[in-house]
Amino acid sequence: MKNLQPHSLSLLKLLGIALLFEVSYATAMERPPWAGFFANCKNDPIDSVRFPFIKGEADRVKWADMEPKPREYDWSQMDSHIRNAVKGNYYYYFVLWTGPNAPEWIYEKGVPKVTVSGGKGKETFPYYFDENYIKYFHSFIGKLADHIASLPEEQRKVIAFIQPAFGSTGDRQLYKGTPQDPKYKISAQQYLEFCSGATKRFYEAFDKQELKHIKFLFNVADESSSGEAKAKGARAGEQLYANWLRQNYPIELRKQQFTIAIGYQANGEIEQDTELRPAFFGLNGKEPDFVRGEFSKFGQGAIFEENPIWNYYWTAISTVDRGLDLWEVDYRTVETGKYDEGFAFASRYSYYKRPQTSPYAFIALRDVLDSADTVRFPEGAYGKAVQSNGERVEKIESEFQKYGAKVGDLDAATSLLGSNYLFEAKAMNDVGFRLIARNYSRFITQIDANETSVGLWRVGPTDQPYGRYARGFEHASGRNRMYFELDDKFLPHGAHGPITLKLIYLDQGTGIFSVRYDSSADPDKTAVTITKTNSGRWVTKSITIADGELVNRGPLSSDFSLVNEDEEDDVFHLIEITKNN
Repeated sequence: MKNLQPHSLSLLKLLGIALLFEVSYATAMERPPWAGFFANCKNDPIDSVRFPFIKGEADRVKWADMEPKPREYDWSQMDSHIRNAVKGNYYYYFVLWTGPNAPEWIYEKGVPKVTVSGGKGKETFPYYFDENYIKYFHSFIGKLADHIASLPEEQRKVIAFIQPAFGSTGDRQLYKGTPQDPKYKISAQQYLEFCSGATKRFYEAFDKQELKHIKFLFNVADESSSGEAKAKGARAGEQLYANWLRQNYPIELRKQQFTIAIGYQANGEIEQDTELRPAFFGLNGKEPDFVRGEFSKFGQGAIFEENPIWNYYWTAISTVDRGLDLWEVDYRTVETGKYDEGFAFASRYSYYKRPQTSPYAFIALRDVLDSADTVRFPEGAYGKAVQSNGERVEKIESEFQKYGAKVGDLDAATSLLGSNYLFEAKAMNDVGFRLIARNYSRFITQIDANETSVGLWRVGPTDQPYGRYARGFEHASGRNRMYFELDDKFLPHGAHGPITLKLIYLDQGTGIFSVRYDSSADPDKTAVTITKTNSGRWVTKSITIADGELVNRGPLSSDFSLVNEDEEDDVFHLIEITKNN
């Protein structure tokens, strides 16, 4: 085992992100009991017996529905969801929609109605800086806190956190568009004053003994390094508010939507991963962030529809690798029962970001063809390394076609980035630009992956979730053994187990391979020898190891390895280690 630092911590330009943070002022956050997978559910209760991996429900509630008339409150919708959570033994959070979802009566009471142009969605908004709007909004916050505090304890306790939304739905913008009447424009200082005032009002209203456990989620930008707003226009107010919020409250939890929660292998993804990984995993000297993200519409994109079983599963795997802790997916998708394994995987690893406290470690094997990689694909042989170079993409594809690689939408591969790529691409691509080019993993690393194994794409049955990627032996080129390291901190030095090693392999052919490990008596001990039966299916094998030393005494300083025992090649998807104690 070695202390693994799998990624560079180089700083890139800060991305705008949303942040979820603790109400309490603790310096470190333990894994919350509601950490895991959440479902967005409209009206029906969640079947937590059928789907035990669901930790909670994600809801959206509107101020207009809860205060339909001045000082007349209807909490029935929210209360019904809370009672369902109690009955179903799961948690609950809601986003409070205000702004354009404020009640109509506020306009009758004198709040100016602002018409905007050039935006998307609603065209009318309240004038947020109007003193009457602030008065009505702050009053409602107090009544909301009073109502929740009045609920029975068993109902209060299922509320994990609340996301107060000050503008359009849960977004940062107060207006989505430009006010047609310029007198209703809001300056950066006004934005700061309005949002900071509402934030303080939430803290004041919820400062009750009955509500101490409830956390808040605020959607804010990153803090600028100088403490001053460097953004222009409307973004300047968001920056001022972010700076104020970070200076006044500790940030331990955050929301990150794109692209971590919506898919995998998106062009340009490595920049975001490199920027956010230090905070997500606590590599910056602080506690790891708790990260929430919503899946939303991306299941309707052509990439996902090409093979949803593959794509939901591999998105789940990628969210764990990238540090997502609370993945939120529509309950109608969950109810199909087709994607349980991926959803359960994401839930199981939630906020286990320190190897010494995590019960699990895994590595999902894959190769990634990144056309931006000029070391692997020199420009002299493949052409200039720019995204728009389709010939370079096609040359790489041609070289790896024998391993299953395919470019289904060359235009998307050479022009689209991030979430636009994931939603607008017409087919899956196995070559991209500026990709996360590695196995997906936590606490396990493969040694010399491309020198000791070959990557495979689109392999095995399409009705099983594993085969979007894989790695295998290639006897003809001398690749007959894969070597792996386990993070030093995952098991204390001298701890001999027991652990369970789970292996998923493709049962194709009748060849033989073995699993070996660094034991207390033998640095290259055989744990099991497996003979395939040619069923053509992916197979799971679990092995109990009671005497593992795992101190890098195996070949190539490995802790364990997969060994080809004949001339037939073998194909693997995943290795997972579980601490049995």
